[in-house]
Amino acid sequence: MKKLFRTASLSLCLLSVCGIAIACANAQSLTSVPQLSSEIVGLTKALEGEWSLNVRFEPNSATPNGLVNTGEETWRPGPGGFTLLEEEHLRTPEGALSLLGILWWNTANKSFHGMECQNLLPYTCDVKGTQNDITMNWDGKQFVIDEVETSTSGKKSIWHEVWSDITPTSFVQTGEYGDPGGPRKRLFTIHATRVATARSENDVHAATSGDHPASSAADPAPELQSLEKALAGNWTTSHDFAPGGMSPNGGTGTGEENWRTGPGGYVLMEEEHVRGPAGEMFLIALHWWDNATKSLRGMLCNNSGPAACDFNTYSNSSLNWDGKQLTIDMGFPQNGKKMTWHEVWSGITATSFTQTGEMGEVGGPLRLAVTIHGTKLAPEAASKTKVQ
Repeated sequence: MKKLFRTASLSLCLLSVCGIAIACANAQSLTSVPQLSSEIVGLTKALEGEWSLNVRFEPNSATPNGLVNTGEETWRPGPGGFTLLEEEHLRTPEGALSLLGILWWNTANKSFHGMECQNLLPYTCDVKGTQNDITMNWDGKQFVIDEVETSTSGKKSIWHEVWSDITPTSFVQTGEYGDPGGPRKRLFTIHATRVATARSENDVHAATSGDHPASSAADPAPELQSLEKALAGNWTTSHDFAPGGMSPNGGTGTGEENWRTGPGGYVLMEEEHVRGPAGEMFLIALHWWDNATKSLRGMLCNNSGPAACDFNTYSNSSLNWDGKQLTIDMGFPQNGKKMTWHEVWSGITATSFTQTGEMGEVGGPLRLAVTIHGTKLAPEAASKTKVQ
């Protein structure tokens, strides 16, 4: 919630198969990747579940007497448990806040990383802050996030957020803001209580992704709404891998995909589990509309490397949705060469789609690597199928 309270106080590959392609291109075996870290397992165990929030906003110029309000928050592991998702809806003095957070553990530098997406940011997801400005720490009892923020004049300040007093049924969350090395001002205190009877995933989604007329933010971009309408739902997938591309001898695979929006509808999430010749792949891809650049953007997280989420999939990709066909192009290095991944979703209907992935050296011909056929599950079947 840091961006909201700072103001108040003062893609990719839609990247399902591309994740497998790049893992193979970088000679990463999906069958020998590290196990889940004890750090992400411990934090997930502490916070996983559905929580009701009672929020006390401290007095400021807009609310001299402070304000008490409510909200809802859900924490859950992403596919395979390599990421931890926070989905939140909070009523604030400025309007309704819809927030999606994603956390992961980097086994290379032994630290937590995370990204925030929300409806009050013009670019929706704060990739720059995630890469350069945020530190996170979990000591088994308390979770702390610190972010250095720089104003347009160059002045630096610190956002400090803490989850403490965590029990199986409650926690306390506080947010403070101030100058580096100086005193901080408390902006809010949240008392969270676990919901005794958790709602189904569909009920949680309906509660957090619907219209919130109190919000001063714009509705989700039409482009993202159109893409959601085309792909939202639960799908089974069949994969045909061409020899020599992602699998030396080719082969087949199967999988499950779930496409849905995060809180408020500002981020489209793809969660997927694939079983193929290279082993098992667990992934989550986030897709959003960047109003600053007027373009679709995205980032991929999977189980193929030391860091579950790869910022290169954000900076080196371009996405295009024309209302009928989704096309994604992404550059990546392989054996000292500059390579291109080209992926297309076509033939999209209410019950099926075809997805193809091609790869090759930049400027040269592309070779077909994989063809995927997706079939939408009926609601009763979808309720029994969960991407894990």
